[in-house]
Amino acid sequence: MTNQVLAALLALTAASHAAASPEPSIPLRELYAEARIVAVVEVIEGRVVAADGESCGARYKGRVIEGTKGATVSQVIEFGFAPSLKIGSKYFVLLAAYENVRLDRYPEFHPRCKSLLPDLAMVGIWRGAMEVTTSIEGPTRRDAWTVRPANLVEYPIGTRSKEVDGRRQLVFTDMVTRMKDGSPAPR
Repeated sequence: MTNQVLAALLALTAASHAAASPEPSIPLRELYAEARIVAVVEVIEGRVVAADGESCGARYKGRVIEGTKGATVSQVIEFGFAPSLKIGSKYFVLLAAYENVRLDRYPEFHPRCKSLLPDLAMVGIWRGAMEVTTSIEGPTRRDAWTVRPANLVEYPIGTRSKEVDGRRQLVFTDMVTRMKDGSPAPR
């Protein structure tokens, strides 16, 4: 079975579980507090992994572009496990130790998949990775970056946003400042 087929099946399974019993929203500040590493990474490698014929998600390597908590620029980190990230894309990730990521609804997941996944995993089950869009004019200008909001995450009230390709996205610098201390970023 190809990686694309496995990823599609996982996404479908996750969607059907969400439809069956909705997950509660989690405040971004709570995800930040739970995370050991918070950074913007460029995904440089990824692969879907499975145990006993059942998917365990994916393993990724990402190069840190912006370290917010527990990470330094150019550091390469390994993390998992949502199988939907794209190689070459940038993501705002919130990562915790794999064994500390709560998967109460899936008690068989940890024992079956632990040996296949890296030590770090996205917090909030699938919510700890949000795609980052950079400006063509200034790809290193953090104030021009935007973040595509993840489902079931409550963002700080008043976080500035702007339209990117017909969708509202959050202004990276404002979101991070409000996430960390609750105050708005300077304009």
